[in-house]
Amino acid sequence: MIRGYITIATGDLHYYMIAASLLKSYRTFTNNPLPFCIIAEEENEYTKQFDDVIITKESSHSFLDKFLLLKLCPYDETIFFDADSLAYGDLNKWWDFFDNSTDFSALGVNVDKNSSDAWYNVEDIWKYGDMIEYKSRVHAGVMFFRKSKVLNKIYEDCLDIYRNYDKLFFHTCGNAYDEAILGIAMPMNNMKALRENPELFGCYPCLSYLKTDMIEGRLSIRTDWDGYTDRSTLLHFGTFHTYEPLYRFDVECLDYMNSPRKILIDKIKYEHKLRLVILKGQYEIEKFKKRVFRFIKNR
Repeated sequence: MIRGYITIATGDLHYYMIAASLLKSYRTFTNNPLPFCIIAEEENEYTKQFDDVIITKESSHSFLDKFLLLKLCPYDETIFFDADSLAYGDLNKWWDFFDNSTDFSALGVNVDKNSSDAWYNVEDIWKYGDMIEYKSRVHAGVMFFRKSKVLNKIYEDCLDIYRNYDKLFFHTCGNAYDEAILGIAMPMNNMKALRENPELFGCYPCLSYLKTDMIEGRLSIRTDWDGYTDRSTLLHFGTFHTYEPLYRFDVECLDYMNSPRKILIDKIKYEHKLRLVILKGQYEIEKFKKRVFRFIKNR
């Protein structure tokens, strides 16, 4: 049985760049790297860094591309990470997390079919409502899948739900198309979500506290529902935030750590702290200027 990781990059070159940074962060913090695959539209300097490259002509440059993973993944068991993520520890810990999962799983919760704690009511999802006994609310930034007939069925169901999407109503998060569709396809096939573990995962927009140290391999996070940990391993930034100073700085640290011209660690730490203060200050200034501009414009 072959285990491995997978990510996807299509469209703009930026997505290839951040996928390569994810790969580098994984290899930096593990002593036993497993195969890592990328699904892409072309081969370039970034795809060459991966163990396996699958070129697809089916890309739509949309959330639909995530469903291609289920069809094209080359390994028997696969963990998917969104390309806009970085590792700050050994991602191989995720295999223990998914050890007893169903053939498809994602981070999230499973709730009663009549619960309001999900994105839809069963009577609002057309014919699919008769096929589920519970509801799943998932985050599609991390997924696990095992090759099986069930996985093939989920792929086909996702496409069918997409084709009939205009017949469905979601009272919250209806624009999170991939997650909304998976939230129906999973219970249709008796697949279960797993509650996220803060010592494995943090989602940037959902955090009430965040401190990263790429040099030390430390990720400290807090959420209002899970509390604080300084031992998390993966931060999902979200594409928008990969243009921000924090992400850009941590990638520079990552590149420097993998450079043959490394200097003394104390000097790196000093430069890290100093530059982060400067970048963070500049970022706060820019945010303040935008708020002032919006205020003046709306007066």
